[in-house]
Amino acid sequence: MGFPHLHFQDMGSPLLRSQEMSFPSFSLPKSGFSPFKRILQACLQSNARRNADANLQADQSEIIFMGTGTSEGIPRLSCLTNPSNKCPVCSKAVEPGNKNRRLNTSLLIRYHGPSGRRNILIDVGKFFYHSSLRWFPAFGLRTIDAVIITHSHADAIGGLDDLRDWTNNVQPYIPIYVAERDFEVMKKTHYYLVDTSVVTPGAAVSELQFNIIHKEPFIVNDLKVLINFPVSIELGSFFSSSFGFFRPVMKFEFLF
Repeated sequence: MGFPHLHFQDMGSPLLRSQEMSFPSFSLPKSGFSPFKRILQACLQSNARRNADANLQADQSEIIFMGTGTSEGIPRLSCLTNPSNKCPVCSKAVEPGNKNRRLNTSLLIRYHGPSGRRNILIDVGKFFYHSSLRWFPAFGLRTIDAVIITHSHADAIGGLDDLRDWTNNVQPYIPIYVAERDFEVMKKTHYYLVDTSVVTPGAAVSELQFNIIHKEPFIVNDLKVLINFPVSIELGSFFSSSFGFFRPVMKFEFLF
């Protein structure tokens, strides 16, 4: 994904923001660092971030990285359970708040348009629930005004079912923007979300409004989206008749 028209100062993952921020300082003793103290520290951090966000200018725009990892994520269980060859990255990634912990690649664009502040999510992979637990409270996020899907692998659409918490408790539905070829895949993998008539009466499922992406630019809640499409990329590390292939995926550019 490309962002040639955005100008942000890197304030460190997961946020790119164009204005300096300061947070209240606090510390907890390292000795006896109990689970309760970890929870308290997380709450203090979340409140500090929320208070700072409340002071943002009304037209402030942000890019929040929900995840920057591979489809499998980091740490990997196969590494953690290997008694003879456990890597230092995965070993550190299990520590609370460690930056080696990586979830599926995804980002959220929060911006202020003519109709108010909007949150546009790019991809909702199989680890979306975990990333949303971490970053939505931390940055005062609540609604999801649209989701743009880049491809139909599990690391991009595996969390669609988790959107039910939003459509059942926060908002009536969520618009999904997806290419036709990927929508055809979703008709099979998430058939009950595409056609909710097959759902058992009374069952809670995500209420999604599907929109097909074409090659021309389109507008999502006042945000103009340009597509460089398709772009062939290499997926997989093995190249044989059984593993690895080249697949066209979409490259996006966003205009504020």
